[in-house]
Amino acid sequence: MTARFALKAATDDIHRELDERLSRLDLATEDDYRRFLDFHARTVPAVEASLASGGLGEMVKCWCAARRSGAIAEDLAALGDPMPKPTDAPALAGVGDLLGAAYVLEGSRLGGRVLERRVAPGLPKAFLKGDGSLGPWPALIAVMERLLYSDSLLGEAKSAARRCFTLFLTVAHEAGI
Repeated sequence: MTARFALKAATDDIHRELDERLSRLDLATEDDYRRFLDFHARTVPAVEASLASGGLGEMVKCWCAARRSGAIAEDLAALGDPMPKPTDAPALAGVGDLLGAAYVLEGSRLGGRVLERRVAPGLPKAFLKGDGSLGPWPALIAVMERLLYSDSLLGEAKSAARRCFTLFLTVAHEAGI
């Protein structure tokens, strides 16, 4: 099994739980879309900062240029809302930690492409729309397959991915989602 699919299998339950919570939001309404953006504004910048501090940009060269915190701030500003304080993300150190958390964060970019179609016309969509590409996903997958070569490293990545999903679920719960 590839590293990507091993991470998918190891996080399927918690990923499904997060998706179920977020699917309760009707992105065609401005109020729910604001809640959706606020949730991501509390989580994405925090995880991005931990990944940057841990050195993900050195492993996945195109990752730094594809960070999405600015797009969230842009969408919130267009709605007249400030960026909320990000949650505290755990420190990420080592190859397994970084790649496991990046798998979760960058996987959410792919889901954003689907969700963008559910957002009402006229609402800002920079966060979900991005540049229309897969972003760093293909490069991340290639790095994962190359660097998660042992059971130990893959185990670290699985643990980090689950911790990242747990962080997202915690914030969703706090936000009443």
